Amino acid sequence: MNDIKIWICMGSSCYARGNARNAELVQSWLKQKGLDATVEFAGTLCEGRCKEGPILKIGERLFTGVSPASVGEILEHVLGGK
Repeated sequence: MNDIKIWICMGSSCYARGNARNAELVQSWLKQKGLDATVEFAGTLCEGRCKEGPILKIGERLFTGVSPASVGEILEHVLGGK
């Protein structure tokens, strides 16, 4: 499980468009599932894909247009069985 990494773009566009809240939701979800100690979660600077933002990356999977309403669904889909 230690090889799971989540990156969230904290560039100004993604941050302003929802990733500030999305980061809180990811941290909360990981804690609720007991994964906060085993999943690496970090913010990144601008990913250069501002038009597609907010951006969330889990492993090699890139998610675009991530809204606070979709964060839990994305995490459950990708990490729910972990």
